[in-house]
Amino acid sequence: MSENQAGMQQQLPVQADLDQADAQTHYKLGCTLQEQGRLTDALTSFCYALALNPDYSQALCNLGVILHKLGRSGEAIQCFQKALALEPDSANSAKAILWYNLGSILLEVPRLPEAVAALRQAITLQPDLAEAYTHLGNGLLMLQRPSEAVAVLQQAIALKPDFAGAYNNLGNALQAQGKAADAIAAYNRASALNPADPDVYNNRAQAILLSGNLARGFAEYEWRTKLNWLRHFYEWFEDKPRWQGENFAGKRLLVYDEQGCGDAIQFSRYLPLVKARGGIVQFSTKQPLLRLFAKFIGIDELVEHNEAAIVRTESDLTVPLMSLPHIFGTTLPTIPANIPYLAADQNCVAAWSAKMNSPAANLRVGLVWAGNPANISGQIRTCGLQAMSPLACIPGVTFYSLQKGEAGQEAHTPPSGMRLIDLTDAIDDFADSAALIMNLDLVISVDTAVAHLAGALGKPVWTLLPAAGEWRWLLDRSDTPWYPTMRLFRQRAPGDWGGVMTTVTQELRKWKEM
Repeated sequence: MSENQAGMQQQLPVQADLDQADAQTHYKLGCTLQEQGRLTDALTSFCYALALNPDYSQALCNLGVILHKLGRSGEAIQCFQKALALEPDSANSAKAILWYNLGSILLEVPRLPEAVAALRQAITLQPDLAEAYTHLGNGLLMLQRPSEAVAVLQQAIALKPDFAGAYNNLGNALQAQGKAADAIAAYNRASALNPADPDVYNNRAQAILLSGNLARGFAEYEWRTKLNWLRHFYEWFEDKPRWQGENFAGKRLLVYDEQGCGDAIQFSRYLPLVKARGGIVQFSTKQPLLRLFAKFIGIDELVEHNEAAIVRTESDLTVPLMSLPHIFGTTLPTIPANIPYLAADQNCVAAWSAKMNSPAANLRVGLVWAGNPANISGQIRTCGLQAMSPLACIPGVTFYSLQKGEAGQEAHTPPSGMRLIDLTDAIDDFADSAALIMNLDLVISVDTAVAHLAGALGKPVWTLLPAAGEWRWLLDRSDTPWYPTMRLFRQRAPGDWGGVMTTVTQELRKWKEM
């Protein structure tokens, strides 16, 4: 018996405790409680119904919905799987809904191939179920199959022309293909149908930014602060007035970072501009970045980004870091790009120099091959160390791992012929990474915080990008106005790291011979 099954069984009352009501009565009571939003009470009623009739598929289905809402996805999946096993083989709408519910949860977990298979089953049983097409489109997009996603989402819209969610998802799929204008048109339709949905505006903002219209894009990107799934970035700061760009002489302004470490590094360039408008600038950032920003021009006071430290901090105004491009009216020509704007501690640089172990004549190249495995975007950005094997054929190059986390273990088994030195056990934070980077000639990295760090330090950095368009790198460019020392190498098709590495290998060979 699995842990989830054991947990569900513990909820079920023993037969002696059951009252005389039949399973259907408990089921109907559960439905009423569910409609009233009393989820825990509804769960109890459905469990009673199932204790009386373990094969009650409708109760299993509703219990699965409740468990999902309560964040117990594993148990919910088991409910739907059991209910499907109880349904007859004949096609019917009830079974289609079961497959749809199962596929939707599998999509969130995410277990993408299973989710796509379940949603296709739902569509087979009920070809007019527009919601299933929409979720299927999401699954295909996450599997890096945007063309298929577009086709499926267009089917959803054909079935339900006023389906705002389908237009929103279609915009996402078109944006992943780099079709910014078409994506914006889809988001426009979604916002017209559902003007209260902040997710649509946030997505449209990124498409506008991708197109290069930074002023309009960053203005609309303020919608990100309204998204429920990003609320935790902003909730600690809502009791203080929001800074809008005015002079704040004599006051304390707390600028706080949001989202990832790469975002903090990229947009910290605005802090000297903030400082020029007033009094004391406080910067709240994550612990791994504190030492890196210890002597940063434009920061008067560093605050560790945790609730206790922030509550203790006395400030008059607050502003999220990624709102600064909007406040300063950023356009492509006015991006602050005085590189370097970050510096490594010289004593730390010297200490890392003593650890380097390569022939003096060799080119020193740092490698990063994986993004954050905890999210889909990080997985899409990951190429893996073995994909970098063509680099091993270039003589006179010593490679250094800059890869932290579980993927860093790949450095223990480098591609054949690659001289790869792994010093990452000695990297405690981004200040150490910066010092190591300053001892390198070049960094080759997938789209991670390390690429931003190398760019901010003014080091040559080659960033490897997936085919899916990401707004900060714009469209069809091999350079970026954010980092003058950075080159971009893009996939021609989703998942095609082989083509990227062939080009990178050719360019590295040329670069070494210069």
